[in-house]
Amino acid sequence: MAVRTGEQYLQGLRDDREIWLEGEWVADVTTHPKTAGMAKTLAGIYDLQHTPENHERMTFKSPTSGEPVALSYLVPETPEDLLRRRTALEIVAQHCHGMLGRTPDYVNIQVTASRQLAHLYGLNDQRHADNLRNYHEYVRERDLCLTHAFGHPQVNRSLSLAELPDPYTALGVVDHTSEGVIVRGAKQLATLAPFADEIFCPVYRPLRPDMEEDRKYCIGFAVPVATRGLRFICRPSHEMGRPLAEYPLSGQYDEMDALAVFDDVLIPWERVFIYDDIELANMTVQKVTLWRQYMQQVAVKSISKLEFILGITHGITDAIGIGGYSHVQEKNAEIIDTLETVRAYMRAAEADAAPYAGEHEAEGIWPAAEPWIAMRNWYPDAYSRVAAIVEQLAAGGLMLTPTEEDLAGPLAGEIGKYYQGASIDAKKKVRLFRLAWDLIGTQFGSRQTLYERFFNGDVVQLRQRRYATYDYTRADTSLETFMREVEGRPDQYSRNPLPP
Repeated sequence: MAVRTGEQYLQGLRDDREIWLEGEWVADVTTHPKTAGMAKTLAGIYDLQHTPENHERMTFKSPTSGEPVALSYLVPETPEDLLRRRTALEIVAQHCHGMLGRTPDYVNIQVTASRQLAHLYGLNDQRHADNLRNYHEYVRERDLCLTHAFGHPQVNRSLSLAELPDPYTALGVVDHTSEGVIVRGAKQLATLAPFADEIFCPVYRPLRPDMEEDRKYCIGFAVPVATRGLRFICRPSHEMGRPLAEYPLSGQYDEMDALAVFDDVLIPWERVFIYDDIELANMTVQKVTLWRQYMQQVAVKSISKLEFILGITHGITDAIGIGGYSHVQEKNAEIIDTLETVRAYMRAAEADAAPYAGEHEAEGIWPAAEPWIAMRNWYPDAYSRVAAIVEQLAAGGLMLTPTEEDLAGPLAGEIGKYYQGASIDAKKKVRLFRLAWDLIGTQFGSRQTLYERFFNGDVVQLRQRRYATYDYTRADTSLETFMREVEGRPDQYSRNPLPP
C-alpha cells in the first residue's frame, strides 16, 4: 500500500478498539463529539501527502514495494537525507502550527531509529533483530499511525516495580506459549492512542540486573491498538463543544493522553523485540538513542510553534498599541531569540551528523548528540518563559473576552466600542485574545506547558545524567594548560604589588 489518504486513515480507526473517555467506551473515535475534531485534524495531515505540491517532498520510493512511503520512515544515509526528511516534517508542523507534539512522524522516526540499531537487539537472539526490521517494513508499507508508551503508573515511586502491592501494576510477563508472550499491567503515557493504529512499547527504562523479580518487566514489543484485552483510559477531553473562534486550539489539536492497560494480552513472538534479557535491555537503553533521530521532529515542531506564538504576541502588541514600550519590545525579542536558538540547535545537530560511533552494523547517519542534549535540557524552561510572556503582554485582556453569541447579540454595538483595539476591530481582537487564552490559560494550554516540560523526561534527571556522563576532557585540559602556563612564569607570581 502507498501512503494513505485521510479517509483511508479514518476508516482504519473504525474497529473494535477499547477507548475509555470520561467513563464511556467510545465506539467510534471518528464521530464521537469529543474525539472527532482531532481525528479530522490527523486525516488532514495524511491528505497532505497527496497534494501535488507536497507529494514528492513528503515521500520516497519504498525499497521493497516501489510505492511512495512516508519520509519519516527513511533511514538517512547522507546529510541530504536529513534535510529531505526535515522538509517533510516542516510541512506537517506548519500545517498544525506546531500545536501537535505527536503527529504520526514522531513515533515513525523512533521505529526507524530502532531499526537502525536492530543488530543490538539480536545479539543474543537474531529473531529479535529480524522482528524489528520486519516491523519497520510493516508499518512503513501500510502508512500506519503509532502511539508509544515507555513509563509505568505512578503508584509509589519510592518502591521498585516488583515491590508494589500488585507486581503487575507495571506491565510484566505472566507466561509464554508457543504463540507468544502474555503480559499484564499498564504503561504510560500513550499520547495519541485513540487515533493510532499500533502501540510501540520498547524497553526504555533500566532494570535491576541483580533482582530476579525484575525479569518479568523485561519485554519490548508492538501490537495493534485494537488487540483483544488492551484498553486505554483517557484523561478528560479538552474539546469544549464551543465554536472554533472561541477555542481554536482545543477544538482541533487535542491529541489526547492515555494509560494503556493490558489484561493478559498475547504478544505474538514476531512482535517481540526484547525478552527476558535484562543485561541486553539495559545496554539498549543506553545505546539505542532514539532521541538523536526524533529530536529533529521535536525541533521542527518547536520552531513552527514558536513562530506561531511570536505571531500571536506581535499581533497583541499591535492590537493594543503597546509596541512603543521598551519592556514589550524586549519580551518580543526574547521569543525571537528562543525561536532562533532552537533553529541553531537543529542546524548544528544536522551539520555534524555522522555514522553511529562504535557500532559498525548501525544503519545510516545520526544527528550529533550534543546539540540535542543541550536543547532538550534548556527548552522546557524556555517554553515556560515564552508562555509567561504571552500572559504578561495580554494581561487582563485575557479575562474579558466575550463569546461569539455576545458578538452577534443585542450588545454588539457596545462590544464593538469597548473591545476594539488600536489597529483592529472588536471581533478580530476578541478572537486574537481567545486564541492567546487557549494557548496558555485553558486546560489545553496548561497541558501544552506540561508536555513541553516532561515529554522528553524529567529535566532534573536529564541534567544529572549530563553532569555524570559529559566528556570533561577539553574543559579539564584547558584548566590544566592554564595552570601550567601560569606556574611557568615565576616572575609573574613574585611581581611586587602596585604602589598605592
